[in-house]
Amino acid sequence: MNVMFKLSKIMLLTMFVFSIYSQNVNAKKLVIAHRGASGYVPEHTFSGAVMAYAFGADYLELDVVMTKDGHLVVMHDLTLDATTNVKDVFPDRANNKNKYNVVDFSLSEIKLLNVNERISLNANNAAFPSRFPIESRLFKVPTLDEMILLVKGLSKSYGRNIGLYIELKVPGFHRKNKLDPAKKLLNLLNHHGYQEASDPIFIQSFDSETLKSLRFEHKTRIRLIQLIGENHWKLSNTDFSYIKSKNGLKEVSKYAEGIGPWMNQVVTGIDLSGKVQITDLVENARRHDLLIHPYTFRADRLPSYVSSFEELLQIFFYEVQIDGIFTDFPDLVVDYLEKNPGN
Repeated sequence: MNVMFKLSKIMLLTMFVFSIYSQNVNAKKLVIAHRGASGYVPEHTFSGAVMAYAFGADYLELDVVMTKDGHLVVMHDLTLDATTNVKDVFPDRANNKNKYNVVDFSLSEIKLLNVNERISLNANNAAFPSRFPIESRLFKVPTLDEMILLVKGLSKSYGRNIGLYIELKVPGFHRKNKLDPAKKLLNLLNHHGYQEASDPIFIQSFDSETLKSLRFEHKTRIRLIQLIGENHWKLSNTDFSYIKSKNGLKEVSKYAEGIGPWMNQVVTGIDLSGKVQITDLVENARRHDLLIHPYTFRADRLPSYVSSFEELLQIFFYEVQIDGIFTDFPDLVVDYLEKNPGN
């Protein structure tokens, strides 16, 4: 009788583990439109957001930076140099490093600018040569409030929701300028009804202290994602070498629902036998039930170990089994997943 009871317990436990594994494998893979449909039109524009929505992306990724008068604008860089015509409009407003910081301009001033395709500042040419012409400046800098209203409007008129995936850019820099982007963001999201873990929204940051503050001081229930960079990038005071360790990921699981690693921190290549080289970051994150949303997947900038975008997606979705990806080309990823629902 005892033997039968023990066997039954083992069978039940096995079934439970298999059920959890199956749920993870078969869970919907998220397509996160990186700065909108930025492979086709300039990043962080209304046009890019609408295009990402029309392509069927699950989430719209938006970086936010603060103006000197306390508004959250959708902008990847702390500076305006690479994506706007600020030098033409305000030729005498560069700082002592010859840069145009967003925090040195009011919202009304930033609204005078036009947005262009990203320029490589070192060479003063297009960062992505095959993309939208850099000389065409047809777009404006949106505020986060405006982007949220756009998303809500599309949801009402077309009938499909798209989630928001918001990154707080370099919170420490803002705090030095007596601005609090985290508090401002929570107040704005609360105004628009984003408050719960069940709401279609993530907040991400490379800065672990800001995420801990959001969770433990502000007590937000919104899902948080710890972005992972490399220490030599000097993105924040966060020690990414520690974050990637077993103990680091265990700590992350206490304040965040997932991680956003650089794709090269997940897969390092393919060996001579054809086996994908997956780092232990994946196994260690899974041990703590952390979501894994790596960045950034670009059809026009492939890693050396693949020959096509489809091959890259195959590796990450079905061999690594990540939960979602940031991509400049959401249409290609949506199409791939529709054609390969379970591979």
